[in-house]
Amino acid sequence: MPTYRLTLEYDGTGFHGWQAQPRKRTVEGALRDALRHLGELSPRVTAAGRTDAGAHAHAQTVGVALQRGWEAASLAAALNAHLPEDVVVVGAAPSAEHFHARRDALTRTYRYVILCRDRRAAAGREYAWTVRGPLDVDAMRTAARALVGTHDFASFGAATSPRGTTVRTVHEAGVDRVVLDPPGDRQALEAVVLTVRANAFLRGMMRAFAGALVAVGQGRMTPAAFADLLLAPARRAHSITVAPARGLHQWAVAYPEAA
Repeated sequence: MPTYRLTLEYDGTGFHGWQAQPRKRTVEGALRDALRHLGELSPRVTAAGRTDAGAHAHAQTVGVALQRGWEAASLAAALNAHLPEDVVVVGAAPSAEHFHARRDALTRTYRYVILCRDRRAAAGREYAWTVRGPLDVDAMRTAARALVGTHDFASFGAATSPRGTTVRTVHEAGVDRVVLDPPGDRQALEAVVLTVRANAFLRGMMRAFAGALVAVGQGRMTPAAFADLLLAPARRAHSITVAPARGLHQWAVAYPEAA
């Protein structure tokens, strides 16, 4: 059966996450509905990751095995004609017959966006976590450096299967401060963006990273205490606030060239 690799962008605000669920609006469900309009009643569908309810994706990779062959651009256009406005296929390409979007992925990159404000945010509130700022970005960077490498991340998340390991390899962990100057006399808009690239993520891992790093930025946790969570992994520490899903953005997925 011809297999295709799709790249999806979606606003997760109105979805109960990626994975199809009975009587709930999900991204996979929306994609399967669009495929049914094309005559594909029960295609094999795999995804690079199961994003949480309310989380967003800019490059979710999906593998689909179809009954008929398509020209890639025509497949993308046909799907977009039947997808809701908050999901769009931004890329499509033929792939190897046994392509599996999750198992074949080499790395995943997630970003988490934090708005630093002294009052609630009206604009951007569905795409970022608003916290009282400013944050100590240097301390957050020091703490984030401890994430790089192969560690047991049990303090930050749960395995994706009952007997699964909580060991993961983080290749990159960055903390960037972005300041935008609005017109007039309004206060500058400050955001902190966390970027983590890893071979795979535990459930809740990126949101736990964000919650713990904000605690460091606010002075409620030291970088050393943050690092200790990796040296003595346990069930998620009570001191970690899991950041809300709305600030989480699945950013990129990398694959071998032959995939």
